[in-house]
Amino acid sequence: MVKEATRKYEAGIDCGAEANMAKMLAADASWEAANACVQTHGGFGFAEEYDVERKFRETGSIKSRDLDQSHSVDLAEHVLGMPRSY
Repeated sequence: MVKEATRKYEAGIDCGAEANMAKMLAADASWEAANACVQTHGGFGFAEEYDVERKFRETGSIKSRDLDQSHSVDLAEHVLGMPRSY
C-alpha cells in the first residue's frame, strides 16, 4: 500500500485512501510486534534495562492517538461512500 500510495502521489493522483490504509496497517503491525516481544521476554519485557518496554510504550502511543479512529472515518467516508460521522 505504501508503494501504491507513493506511485499515486508522484503521478499527482489522490492517494489519501492508500496512505491511510498503510498507516493503519503499520500501526497494527507495530503493536503486534511489540506485544510479541513482551510475551517472549515475559517479566523482563517490562524491565527498564531492556528496550522492549520502551518500544511497547511508543507503539501504544501510536495506537492511542486516535489514528485508527480518524483513519477509519476517512476511509469509510471517502472509500466506502458512507455518510460523514461527527
